[in-house]
Amino acid sequence: MEEVWQAVEAFRKDMNSGDVERINAWVSDAFVGYFGYYDDVAYRIYNGEEYRSDNIQTFQSYEGKRVEFRYTDLKTSLRKPDELILTATIDFHLDSQLLTTVLAVEVFKKEQAGWMLYRQHMEHFA
Repeated sequence: MEEVWQAVEAFRKDMNSGDVERINAWVSDAFVGYFGYYDDVAYRIYNGEEYRSDNIQTFQSYEGKRVEFRYTDLKTSLRKPDELILTATIDFHLDSQLLTTVLAVEVFKKEQAGWMLYRQHMEHFA
């Protein structure tokens, strides 16, 4: 468990760095993401390539601004020796202003390259 928690904390640190190359390095090629926090559609599904591409566009739009993701862990479970499921709420701040809070379910899976973000489900948290 210690090894995967170190990876999760490193991932979160990279998220808050705004360095999209480091962020995208965490995304598994087998990644699938389900995101239900858009205004124009109920949800979107991303594969790894689409998610990394969207991250590049998104973080470019944040250039010159301070990005902060504040995680509040709710529950964790080691589903298999190589898969950690965690649930959290994430407060997204841009230049110290809270923009949204989401409920997230994330699965980190140990692959040859190390622990990777394998699945992610996010939706608005009321």
